[in-house]
Amino acid sequence: MAYAQEIRLDDLPDDVDGHVSQLFGLWQDARRDGDIPDRGELSCEVLSAWRDDIGIYEYQPDRNDFLIRIDAPNMIAASGENYQGSTPRQIDLDFGTAVYPTLCEVVRTGQAQIHMIGVERIEWENWLRLMLPVRTRCRKGAPVIQVLVVHFLYKV
Repeated sequence: MAYAQEIRLDDLPDDVDGHVSQLFGLWQDARRDGDIPDRGELSCEVLSAWRDDIGIYEYQPDRNDFLIRIDAPNMIAASGENYQGSTPRQIDLDFGTAVYPTLCEVVRTGQAQIHMIGVERIEWENWLRLMLPVRTRCRKGAPVIQVLVVHFLYKV
């Protein structure tokens, strides 16, 4: 098992890369009256600059769990693990993290969360993680809540 440490942040760090703040700004701008943004406003085209950074975790209320629809390519490359089709509970087991309960809070509150993640590797790495809730509809038209889980290498 690898080890990771999560620290919740109230806001993006002051020295964060503009690429990160631009994504967070897009998500904030897409919120209408403080509501969860619609995926239609945050389409694949709009988010294309971050395609390697974004994972999509879909909430499944009937199971009270999430399905990882897309695992971010940068995280697959960094961890050597592909969790696509799995649940965030497996990530928690593998890394000693609290991804699942944090996702539950994001869905419950409709608010984004920002974390500094420290990962023990050959060198200690710090990653910035954004959890950004969005809403969409399934093929049958039922509402679906997804969380865009985005990781950026912050400092080594």
